[in-house]
Amino acid sequence: MNQGRKQKRVQRAPEKIEESLSYTVEVRDKEGRVLHRISAPSRSYVEQWNQLINLQATQATKTVKDTDGVDQACEPHSNTLKAYVPIGFTDHGIRVGKGTTAVAIDDYALEIPLAEGVGVDQLNHQGMIFSLPAVAAPSCSFTARRTMINNSGATITGVREIGCYIRGENGSALSFLGFRDVLGSGCDVPDGGAITVEYTIGVTV
Repeated sequence: MNQGRKQKRVQRAPEKIEESLSYTVEVRDKEGRVLHRISAPSRSYVEQWNQLINLQATQATKTVKDTDGVDQACEPHSNTLKAYVPIGFTDHGIRVGKGTTAVAIDDYALEIPLAEGVGVDQLNHQGMIFSLPAVAAPSCSFTARRTMINNSGATITGVREIGCYIRGENGSALSFLGFRDVLGSGCDVPDGGAITVEYTIGVTV
């Protein structure tokens, strides 16, 4: 009697869903000419990003370290993860700085952030701009963008770090680091010029 050969069914493992974060940094002079432009992938989500997503998903108060290094009892709130701010505000939104220390998962702020203003090493922060999510199968992405103008009267040298501050709540607005990157080389922003940072957040199935 012939016995039929049993065929083993091979089950294909599902492909991994990929989340992505990348950035573009552009420096222009006061005439609008591009002086420096770099685009690169980012691998810089820090722990506060996931902690805030977790507390929203679980609808439970969790302890999260703010940008001052203080552990805060952060509550679920509709403003959690908010990065939009208008002109002149730096508690949330994209920031730049002069820090050079490599990114670590427990970073909670930019190392040497540049403040708002017209003094030495200060920038005028414009409002945050977001694109609508765009689908280009198999990916979906959107951008977060901010321009910062140098009206300090002198060139700002050695801009090396970029990142984004996001909002949390405990009865009042709190500031947390969402992601941070350190550039391979410094950018110099001339007086009257500007630096623009754009992050692209995407997912691919």
